[in-house]
Amino acid sequence: MKTLLTGATGFLGGSLYSKLKSQGHTVYGLSRHGPDLIGDVTKPDLGLSEAPEGIDTVYHLVAIQKLGEDRDGNIWETNVSGTKNIIDFCLSRKINRLLFCSTAYTLGGGRNAYEKSKILCDKMVLESGIPHVTVFKPSVVMGTESIPYSGHLSQFTTLVIRAHSKAESVRRRIEDYLRLPLFRPVFRIRGDPDGDLNLISIDRVVEEMARINNDGVFWLTHPSPPTMQQVMSWIGDLILVDIRVVKGEFKLTSVETIFRRLGSAFEPYFNGDDLPSDIDMRSCSPITMDFIHRSLGVSLPKNYSPLP
Repeated sequence: MKTLLTGATGFLGGSLYSKLKSQGHTVYGLSRHGPDLIGDVTKPDLGLSEAPEGIDTVYHLVAIQKLGEDRDGNIWETNVSGTKNIIDFCLSRKINRLLFCSTAYTLGGGRNAYEKSKILCDKMVLESGIPHVTVFKPSVVMGTESIPYSGHLSQFTTLVIRAHSKAESVRRRIEDYLRLPLFRPVFRIRGDPDGDLNLISIDRVVEEMARINNDGVFWLTHPSPPTMQQVMSWIGDLILVDIRVVKGEFKLTSVETIFRRLGSAFEPYFNGDDLPSDIDMRSCSPITMDFIHRSLGVSLPKNYSPLP
């Protein structure tokens, strides 16, 4: 089997590239930086002057996963126009199999440009006329110690640290002056403490992507996810902040105001999502505090130290 893999230098694409190679596949990794083909999915023919002969399978993983607004149009151009170009590439070369990486967060009609782009891409791929189509729908993919990744949960944690940094410097000076005992600051976010926060290890996602060869839609999500409050408590233990998920409105502290301004793109996700899963629980390690600490520990800023 000769496979073209887009996004081969990315977090997920790089891991899948290595996995497919280890299984004996001939893989052509395409991205703007190689490793095998230098191209661009936003351009016709993927920006390739010449494509390898005999490609029979395409894995399309390139996407911009930004949760905020699409001010410059890059999300739509890369995700939607890029997917259209992939479909055209497959049809023009009579490539019979396309495996497309979507997202699990397409059930609510689209809360941001990223989700809306993936909803449209799902429809385009499934109605493309390519004989064999597979759509993967992973939830929040987490890095590991060996494959670090500063993804959305790491970005959230970094924002919490940033929001506290100025207030903490003042508090420390007061504590030192008055010889007060150290305490964990309370930090609240609006959401559902009992809602599911679906996190899945990159190892599990890559295993499933390399294994599945059937047509259809496959939900690469954790079959037994932790709750929002559990994850936030684990993050709080790591950075020594008492993070509480609270339903309804409340009067914001100065730190919470800073975070709400900086982290508004995260707010729609704090209520959790009830996602289906096609992964066997027996093959999926549980998400624990230790996993969260190890995953985030290698992706937080190098100069980070617990707040107090």
